[in-house]
Amino acid sequence: MDDADRGRRTTARKRWATFDDWRRQRPFWGGTLLLVAGLLTAYLPAAYDEFVLFAAGSFTGPALLFGGSLVVCGLLVFAVPSLSSVFGGLGILVATVSLFGALGGFVVGSVLGGLGGILAFAWTGPDADAAGDGR
Repeated sequence: MDDADRGRRTTARKRWATFDDWRRQRPFWGGTLLLVAGLLTAYLPAAYDEFVLFAAGSFTGPALLFGGSLVVCGLLVFAVPSLSSVFGGLGILVATVSLFGALGGFVVGSVLGGLGGILAFAWTGPDADAAGDGR
């Protein structure tokens, strides 16, 4: 192993540690699931509208609206972690309404949006965790 390999490994470890610190300051899995749910909710009805027995376009408009709302909720959970309970609750609401308005990404997007919203709503910051432990 030469110096270049050690330098790359050290750089990779530093980047991973930086990402890990950033991830611990946010409701990472809640935001990630909200983003994935939004993409599925927007994409699936639009991609398969010719294969389903519904009128073309009847679910694609609301699917794009609800999917975009879930993506925005996921991004705001990452951007403003102190308001993750608000955006998590909004994500749960949008995921539930998308089930009725746009088939919820064929139910998969709605389930993932509900789970992501629950995780974002229940997340507590690292300061609250340390104070709760009595340290």
